[in-house]
Amino acid sequence: MARANDRPVTDADRMPTTDDGIASALETSSRGTTAVGVFVQDQTTDTLTVPFLNTRAEAALSADTVIDSRTVDLAGGHGVLIGEIMELAETATGRFMQSEVLSVNVNQITLDQPVTDVFTVAGSTVLLSTSDLNVNGLTTPQVFSVLPLPAQSGDMVRVIFEFRDNADMDFTTFGGISALANGCVLRIKRQDGTFKNLFNFKDNGDIIEQCFDHSFLPNNGQGDRGFTARLTWGGASKHGVVIRLEGALGEELQVVIQDNLTALGRFHITAQGHDIQD
Repeated sequence: MARANDRPVTDADRMPTTDDGIASALETSSRGTTAVGVFVQDQTTDTLTVPFLNTRAEAALSADTVIDSRTVDLAGGHGVLIGEIMELAETATGRFMQSEVLSVNVNQITLDQPVTDVFTVAGSTVLLSTSDLNVNGLTTPQVFSVLPLPAQSGDMVRVIFEFRDNADMDFTTFGGISALANGCVLRIKRQDGTFKNLFNFKDNGDIIEQCFDHSFLPNNGQGDRGFTARLTWGGASKHGVVIRLEGALGEELQVVIQDNLTALGRFHITAQGHDIQD
């Protein structure tokens, strides 16, 4: 709507002003407090969607990778297993990809995704990991991590829990098995080697208590039931913070498995966020 003198409304008209009419970046509330007026805008760094992984071994390339190829060549003695997650990362830049191994033909590995970059023999890291958290951690606790390499860093905004099982699920079960005795601990590993425990979950209800956003998925004719939940940190209506992970500082987001979860059909946790804005 135009003003009485038909002059278009400008940004300056919308800005708060001081008593002498000078535009001010500060806004004063009805309680007398002041704050900086801001426009909320999403940043444009790369998104991150990474599973919690337990790293089993390290391998080495025997040839530089080819962009858009689904095969990579490794040096002998790699011991790659079908179904595990291979992470390729260029050490100097931190650029990386994670992909499931579909087949192994001696030293040529077929992945389920096309290669994203030229990862070099001399400058790359190859890690072999599992994303399946349905392991036995009763005697020796098993740690799964979102673990940046030294040149990597990111802000984790949320985590997503996923269970699949051929059993009924409710608030009192863990996925589809009985509630746990010890539980799984979601925690942050700090740069000084200490930890911050976020929470321990022994049944689905414990997860829902922390996440609230959840869904139980019934048997749709295929035998499996499902349970998913989403814990969000970022955003004014959530915790209002994100979990920053700096690889150069050795920071990690971890889940510690302290029970025998091998009876579960499937248990995965995925972290989502973004690279840090320069």
